[in-house]
Amino acid sequence: MSRVVLHADLNNFYASVACVTHPEWRELPLAVCGDPAMRHGIVLAKNMPAKRCGVITGQAIWQARQSCPDLRTIAPDFEEVLRYSGIVRRIFSRYTDHVQPFGVDEAWLDVSGPRVEIDDGFRIANHLRHTVREETGLTLSVGVSDNRIFAKLGSDLKKPDGVSMVCAQNRRTVLDPLPVSDLLFIGRATSQKLHAIGIFTVGQLAEVEPGTLKAIFGKTGLMLSGFARGNDAASVIAEDAQPKMKSVGNSLTTVHDILTLYDARITLYGLCESVASRMRKHRVTGRVVQLSIRSATLEWFQRQQKLAFDTDCSFDLFETCYALLQANWQEGTPLRSLGVSVSCLSPAGALMQLSFLPEDAARQKRQILEQTIDDIRERYGHFAIQRAIMLYDRPLGKINPEEEHVVHPEPYFK
Repeated sequence: MSRVVLHADLNNFYASVACVTHPEWRELPLAVCGDPAMRHGIVLAKNMPAKRCGVITGQAIWQARQSCPDLRTIAPDFEEVLRYSGIVRRIFSRYTDHVQPFGVDEAWLDVSGPRVEIDDGFRIANHLRHTVREETGLTLSVGVSDNRIFAKLGSDLKKPDGVSMVCAQNRRTVLDPLPVSDLLFIGRATSQKLHAIGIFTVGQLAEVEPGTLKAIFGKTGLMLSGFARGNDAASVIAEDAQPKMKSVGNSLTTVHDILTLYDARITLYGLCESVASRMRKHRVTGRVVQLSIRSATLEWFQRQQKLAFDTDCSFDLFETCYALLQANWQEGTPLRSLGVSVSCLSPAGALMQLSFLPEDAARQKRQILEQTIDDIRERYGHFAIQRAIMLYDRPLGKINPEEEHVVHPEPYFK
């Protein structure tokens, strides 16, 4: 039985939701933007009139206004975005129970069956596209293939509101000429490295021996080779399945530059609490703690440390990250953002091993305390109980773990 996989991508989702809920905005150039006061003042999504004026996703707001002086900018309505995302996913579930979300606006659908061929997938994709448009007013671009990688590429070929098929019969004409930057997870830095060794297209990348790419890029080289060749044997993961996590992390662009260790402590406490809270929610502990640092000049680096024990306590994470920061940062040098992540995860034990060693006993008491804080926050909200230091600089200490948190799944290729 051949696989038939669809990748459905809601076009300009944040802006499209705004135009559906406010029909009077449809013909106006509109962009959904981050909050400039929080230093996220970029275009997150734009509607078609704004696109025709030259507005590009990822532009700073001031750049977008240079292209389109009449541009209307609005903040994202997360409540409506999530509501429409849920409506569309329920539509997806009518077609198959194998739906794997990829963010709020994308998903893979495995519609494989005993008598389903790739041409049937094309017809299913068109039916799905029309259904979503009729029931929600939103448009979809859909890619059809026998694997997730090429289906994802296909959904980018005809936008907005189109269907593209990428298969063995047409890959040389459709896929091979595409730039390598179109492949999943290949960003600017990786593209530049590939260009430096004479690889510019997906077809060129697919022709390189995997061992050669591994020698140049390490394990990532095998991933690149797999993406270019469509070697995706993994099945589409149902939405209610629990993926295996590789790491749990949180990063934050601060509302003002971090200049003092006191400011750094506030930020790190918030980040470590949110990471530890989500680890406990997912019932995992970790042993490797990583700190990410980005300066005001946008220079970026990471430092990590392996602990002698598994933990899900924010105190342990904070002590480790704070020590890494002190060893690698000169107070007074402006920092723009910090990030904390924990890897080398293991399932959390249901039972706690008691210890009479002072350091272990103290750690166990802190763990009980943090579980109690989790219960309070679940009942009354995250900001119902906070460390006193977080109130010293309220904008800096106001980190929402639900909105900012990231759980990284295991990669496609290892």
